[in-house]
Amino acid sequence: MSNNDQQNSGGFAKTTDFKWLSVSIVIFVLLGFATPPLQSMVQKAAELFPNLSPELIALKAKHIQITIALLATCVIFFATEAIPMPAVALLIGLVQLLFGITEPSRIVSTYAHDAVWFIAGSLAIGATLVKYKLDKRIGIIVINLAGTNTRKIVFAILLGTAIPTAFVGEHAIASMFVPIAVALYTITNRTTSAPNLGRLLLMTIAVGCMVGGPMSPTGGARNAIMIGFLSNIGVEVSFGQWLSMGVFYTVIMSGIMALILPMVFKPEVSDLGEAVTVLKQDLEKHGSMTKKQWLVTAIMTMVIFLWITDKSITKQVMGFSLGLGGVAMLGAVTYMILGLTSWKDYESNVSWGVIVLYAGAISLGAVFKSTGAASWLAGTIMSVTAPLGMDSGLPLIILVIIIGATLTNLMSAGATVAVIGPVILDMASKSGTNPLIVGIILAISTSMAFWLVIGTPASSIVYSSGKLEPGDFIRNAVIAWPIAIIVAIVMVAFYWINILNIPLQP
Repeated sequence: MSNNDQQNSGGFAKTTDFKWLSVSIVIFVLLGFATPPLQSMVQKAAELFPNLSPELIALKAKHIQITIALLATCVIFFATEAIPMPAVALLIGLVQLLFGITEPSRIVSTYAHDAVWFIAGSLAIGATLVKYKLDKRIGIIVINLAGTNTRKIVFAILLGTAIPTAFVGEHAIASMFVPIAVALYTITNRTTSAPNLGRLLLMTIAVGCMVGGPMSPTGGARNAIMIGFLSNIGVEVSFGQWLSMGVFYTVIMSGIMALILPMVFKPEVSDLGEAVTVLKQDLEKHGSMTKKQWLVTAIMTMVIFLWITDKSITKQVMGFSLGLGGVAMLGAVTYMILGLTSWKDYESNVSWGVIVLYAGAISLGAVFKSTGAASWLAGTIMSVTAPLGMDSGLPLIILVIIIGATLTNLMSAGATVAVIGPVILDMASKSGTNPLIVGIILAISTSMAFWLVIGTPASSIVYSSGKLEPGDFIRNAVIAWPIAIIVAIVMVAFYWINILNIPLQP
């Protein structure tokens, strides 16, 4: 497989690591079967299923124990990629089936959610944009508008990646800006040795994608998954509501990182006039927009408009909302109906493994809730954090931010939300803290994957350029990670609660 194919696979080309698989199996057996269920699990089962016989309550407690074992095993799988990620997603359902946790007729329904449609439709839309080279055109226009000053170009790249990432997958956004950044570096490097310039431009792309995702529900699968979890407990989040809450983080972090990145990776040149001129000439070679490119753009604009107005205008006109997934699929199908793309294009250019993975994440969240495992684990964590005063209100929110920001550096953001989302929401409900605040801040905190190359797809993509070392990510993270945590805390404490008037208690 070529390097490009591996990059597009998003790690799905990897095969089983039998060492970590063995460790995972041992942990699953030890946690799930080495001892009887804890008394607290039995009590929780009796509390949640009071009308059952003692024998059935004991069985429900065993289901809680097995589900906790499944969680621990999935954490290892997500962190080490011991087995292919789509296999993890399918294994989640198999464990439910093999141990009688979920009936065969209900297994498929645990994988079904609007979030899965959203992910599939968004990936299909992104593939169409790339097919018509709209990604490259947008990227070059952003650089041209910035002028020639290096710092201004860094700020332009930050906004040019952050804003589109809020609406289109970061895979596509990072992929379209990397060749432009490499071109700017390569052209400049011909006359002046500028390794720091290359590091600066490429790290800017990765950071831009990180800070852009939290801005809207469509900024990443983690957001869609959280919306699904919130919906399951009766909390509906509109596109506009999430946008009003998330824009603070994206704008403030973009401004701060525009100052920090040139300090961490001090560029050797302050003006990129020669390189920008070459890129302008390249844009001219592409000529004017074609009719098909305009049509693709118009449909994408329609999709964004419907996302924003789904729970207001659309619901008022149709009597019901389409959901993020329904709108995304509408766009993907429209492209096919109008002959702008084909199923073969989607088959080849959409990462179906990503769709399967997040369907599995939804299933994990569903079984965590249905068995009572989320409630049990939330109660356990709260009993530990209560003496520290971090079991409710703003202290709980700070704890959630730190947990999300830490775990996302060990596993994917979507996996982090899928694994701990139901637990965190249950903690919020038990403590009387607004689950809307807790849920959305968890999703936003999982964007803070600054430390490792594998932290985000965008980080992996910029690293694949060959111009960065793993240590470059750590150099940036030492400053950026704690700042991002502080910005998130300030956002909740002042902007959400005092400006947007979102109550701390529901």
